[in-house]
Order: sequence, then C-alpha cells, then structure tokens
Amino acid sequence: MTPAGTTPSSDDEALRLFGHLSCILTGDVALPEGAVRRHLRTLRDSGHAADLTQVLQRFHAVLESHGNIVDGVGRGLVDDVALGPFVKNILLLWFTGQLPSTTAAAPTASQDDYFEALMWSAIGAHPPGLSDAYFGHWRYPPDEGV
Repeated sequence: MTPAGTTPSSDDEALRLFGHLSCILTGDVALPEGAVRRHLRTLRDSGHAADLTQVLQRFHAVLESHGNIVDGVGRGLVDDVALGPFVKNILLLWFTGQLPSTTAAAPTASQDDYFEALMWSAIGAHPPGLSDAYFGHWRYPPDEGV
C-alpha cells in the first residue's frame, strides 16, 4: 500500500489499483491479470492517460479514507461530473473488450479482449466465433443451466 498522503506512481501500484477498482466496478468479478494489464495499457494508449491518473489517485484516496469503498467509488468517481464518463468507459471496456468510439476508424478489440469480455458471462452466452464444442453443436439447443 502506498503511504498515506502520497499518490500512486509506480506501474505496479497503478496495476494493483486499477485491478482493485475494476473488481469493484464490475461487481466483484474475478478478473484475469492478463486482461487487467491489457485494459490498463489500452486506457493509457487511448489518449486518456491524464484521466486514468486522476481516477487512480481518487480511488487511492477512497481506499485511504477507510470508509465504505463501494459508496466511495460511487460518490467519488462514478457520480463525478468530470471523471464519471471516463469511469463508465472503463466499465464498457470490461464488458465489451473495447472502448467506445464515435469514429469509423476506431480500433477493434483484440481477440483475447473480445473472448474475455464480461458481456458473455452476463448474458449467459459464449462469444460468437469461439466454441469448445464439436462441429455442428449449434444444431442442438443449449444445455440447461449454461
């Protein structure tokens, strides 16, 4: 943990804070470390590194306050007029595997990000194009409870 009164600066600390924040934002979902690293890199490379730094600093302050972390994230980040839209984009990144874009030339999700997107488990489906079933499995209805 970073000493009180300081801000996160190292890559390891940023990764730890981003992973912890992501876990809270996604509802305490176990997130693969590789995806945490990729999503952190995506956010840094998206031209929003300053927003990411502010979000991680604010989240660090929420942790240091020793209050209710979920309420602190809700009030201090999600509901914040300036940072809220960026925090919601973090959620979109986790659920879709890519950041939203208004341009036609927006980069698409990597294969790993697409297959590991949380939307698939949220809707109880597997990603189109990925199957561990036998050839022709689509002919039969899905198993119960999947």
